[in-house]
Amino acid sequence: MAPMLGILLVGFGLAAIATGKGNNFPLPGGYHRFAPRSRDLNWGYCSDTSVRGRECARFEVPLDWHNATVGKASLAVARYKAVNAPKLGTLFLNPGGPGGSGVGYILDDIADYLMTASGGKYDLVSWDPRGVGESLPRAECFKTGAEEQAFWNGTIASSGLEARGNFTDKRDLDAFYDQVDEIDTLLTDLGRRCIAYSPDTFEYIGSAAAVRDMVAIHDILEGPDKPIDFWGVSYGTVIGSYFINMFPKRVGRVVLDGVVDPLWEISLESADEAFEGFCSACAIAGPSRCAIAKQNSTTTSIRQWTRELLDKAYDYKREFGANANLSSAEIRLTLFNGIHSPTDWPSLAETLAHYYNILWNMTSANATHVKRTLTVLGRDGKGTNNTTTAATAEEQAPDYSFQGVTCADAVDAGNITTKDVFDLLVRTTRDISTMFGPIWGDGGFYCHHWPVRAVERFTGPWNKTLSNTVLVIGNEADPITPFISAKKVADALGDSAVLIKQDDYGHVSFAMHSNCTVAALRGYFLHNKLPTQDIFCGTDQVLFPGPDGNVTKATVDRAKAKTASGLEPGRFVVWP
Repeated sequence: MAPMLGILLVGFGLAAIATGKGNNFPLPGGYHRFAPRSRDLNWGYCSDTSVRGRECARFEVPLDWHNATVGKASLAVARYKAVNAPKLGTLFLNPGGPGGSGVGYILDDIADYLMTASGGKYDLVSWDPRGVGESLPRAECFKTGAEEQAFWNGTIASSGLEARGNFTDKRDLDAFYDQVDEIDTLLTDLGRRCIAYSPDTFEYIGSAAAVRDMVAIHDILEGPDKPIDFWGVSYGTVIGSYFINMFPKRVGRVVLDGVVDPLWEISLESADEAFEGFCSACAIAGPSRCAIAKQNSTTTSIRQWTRELLDKAYDYKREFGANANLSSAEIRLTLFNGIHSPTDWPSLAETLAHYYNILWNMTSANATHVKRTLTVLGRDGKGTNNTTTAATAEEQAPDYSFQGVTCADAVDAGNITTKDVFDLLVRTTRDISTMFGPIWGDGGFYCHHWPVRAVERFTGPWNKTLSNTVLVIGNEADPITPFISAKKVADALGDSAVLIKQDDYGHVSFAMHSNCTVAALRGYFLHNKLPTQDIFCGTDQVLFPGPDGNVTKATVDRAKAKTASGLEPGRFVVWP
C-alpha cells in the first residue's frame, strides 16, 4: 500500500449505519487497565432494548501484543447466532470507518441482510475496535461537544470549504490558503491535546492491533486450528487486507467489499460518475418521481441545476458570512453523502429541492422559518462534518477514532506540510472530482502533525500466497472506494483472489441489490465455491420507483446507449 496522506470519510455511510442504534454497554465491575486479563467471553443481553437473536460480551486483549506490561484493552463484542443448521462457523464482520461500531452493525437491521447473503449458517460476530464505541481505551480528545466545537470554530474544518466551480477563482484560493497557518497550528495543538486527554492510548490503536484482536476472539470461539472467515466493507477491507497478509495460512472465506485505496485523491476517482448516475436516473424518472426534475429534463440539465444550487448557496454564504444559515459546503456534503446510497436517491432529491426553495426565498424576514426548515432536514447550518454539529456543554464530544486509526497506520510524514495538504485538495478538485473535491476531510489530512504512530504497523508485502481464495468486490461507480482499488488488490493477490465488478452507483455491494452477487456470496460461504474467473454482476435495484415503470441502472444504461460501461474486454464474463 502507498503512503497514507489522506482518506476522506472512507466508509462513512456504513459507519453511520453501524452507530445508529445505541446500547448500554457497561464495563465489568472493578475494571482496571492493569488488572489481570480475563480470557473468557460471557455472552448476555446487549441492553434493555436488545434486538432479538443478538447478544453481547466483553473480551480483554493486551494493549500491545508484544509487550504485556503496558496493560489491557476491553473490547465490546456482539454476536448474531446462525439461523440455519448446521452451523458452519463464525463469520467476522467490520462495517468500515475507521470508527464504525461493530456492535452497532450487529444490532442494526443490516445484519439481517448479511445473515441472508452469507447463507444463515454462520454466527455473525463483530466488535468495536480499540478507540471505537464501547471499547476501551477510547480515542477521546475533548470532554464535551461544545469544547470541541469551540476549538475548530471559524475554520474550514468546522464550516466547510466554499468554492465555485473547480477551484480556479482567485478569491476562493486566497481565502482557502489564508487558513494554512491557522489550521497548521490547530493540527499541532490537536495532537498534543489528544495525547494529554487520552494518554497511552493512540499508539495502541490501529489496523494491525485490530487484526490480532480478531484472531484472538476467533480462537476463543472456534479454536486456533480453524480458518478465519471475514467480510469487511469499506475500511473493513483494510483490516481484511492486513489479516490475509499477516496470517496467510489462516485465511478461510474472506470477502473484501468496497476496497479502500490509501491515497485520498484516488478514493474520489468515481465520485463524479456516481453523481452523473443520479442526474441521469432523476431525469428519466421525471417530475412525478424525482423532486428536482422537470418535464423533458436531461442529465445535463439536472447537473446544471445542481451546480446552480451550489453557486446560489456560495453567493449567499459570501454575502452573509458567519450569519448565513446555509452554505455550498453543507449542500455539497449532503449530496456526497446521499449518492452513497442509491436506494435513498428519491429522498436526496427532495432534500435538494428543499434547499433550492430556501435559497430562492431567502430574506432576513424569514430567518426563523429557514432555521426551522434546516432543523427538519437534519442540518443546523453550522457546519459540514463531525466536528460541527451544535453542541451543549453536557453533550459528549465525538471520538477521534477516525483520525487516530488512520494516522496510527500511516507512514511517517517526512517533510509533508499543511500547505501540501491544501495543494492536494486543490489538485483533486481540478483534476479528479470537480463536484466533490472541495470537501474538507478527516483522517489523513491530520496525519502529518499527528504525534504518534501505532506500536505495530504492518507495511506488507501485500501479495502473500493464501491458504484459500478470497473474493474481492468493487462497484463500477462507487463514490468513495472506486473499482480501480478493488482491481489493484485482486491483481496483487493473483490466483489467490477472484474479482466481481458490480454494476452499481453506490458504496459497497449492498448499496444496490444484485442477485448475481448474492448468489456468488452464498456459493462461497456455503460451499467455498467461487467463479472460475473474474465476473461482471448486474444489479436489480430500483432507483426511482413509480407507476409508469421503475428506473434502474439498466434503464439508465439503455438511455445512454451503453450495454456494459467500462468493461475490460477479455477479463470479465457476465454471470447470470
